Amino acid sequence: MLKARIIPILTFNGFGLVKTKQFANPRMVGNPVQAARVYNQRGVDELVFLDIFASDQKRKINLKLVADVIKECYMPVAIGGGITCIDDITNLLKIGADKVVIKTKALTDIDFIKQAVHVFGSQCITIAIDAYKTEAGYKIHNKSGLDISLDDFLRSMTECEVGEFVVTSVDNDGMMNGFDCDLINHVLSKTNIPVIAVGGGGEMEHYSELFTKTKTEAVGSASIFHFTQYTPLDIKNEIKKINIPVRI
Repeated sequence: MLKARIIPILTFNGFGLVKTKQFANPRMVGNPVQAARVYNQRGVDELVFLDIFASDQKRKINLKLVADVIKECYMPVAIGGGITCIDDITNLLKIGADKVVIKTKALTDIDFIKQAVHVFGSQCITIAIDAYKTEAGYKIHNKSGLDISLDDFLRSMTECEVGEFVVTSVDNDGMMNGFDCDLINHVLSKTNIPVIAVGGGGEMEHYSELFTKTKTEAVGSASIFHFTQYTPLDIKNEIKKINIPVRI
């Protein structure tokens, strides 16, 4: 069994770190470079840094800021936000990103995802899946008015042979009341691609429940690190109690 990964998710608005609740009402929570420095000192497994407004605002991510964040990190770093072409990926890799995270472009241009995988390899391309529950099943959250089912999007991205999915429950985002284990299990039943489960962690028992009720091997979190005393090491110690292997 692979060792479980505990991954801080840093979401950025172009100026500073923000944290949303159910993808709305972003709250300022700090400086990205300082946060990366703290997480590096705490020896986290990976870091995900996302400019969550770049695509909506039709701008590119701030490469200088990203480079400053990466300089603080000795762990693998995945960067996302405003990626629309091969050059965007190249530029992020040149300044030290290990992986890129793509969402908006993936919703409308499957050929771009296929090209990105071909050029950079599956291990480099991570797809963000932001899902919310409806009476007709899970749908993909977007601001373009697209009606995309989770299953259809999963199928197309799996066929592209991407390297990883960051699966966020929009309903649970920032609520700190537990993960949507049903969502994670549904995704895992539809693909063999590794999944990072995100959305809802607020107490230690939420993490033991996630790893007990699902077969995910990675979890991403933000609010618990911004708004409580808990650290990634606390989560590792918690899930070690249920015999989940972790890196210490």
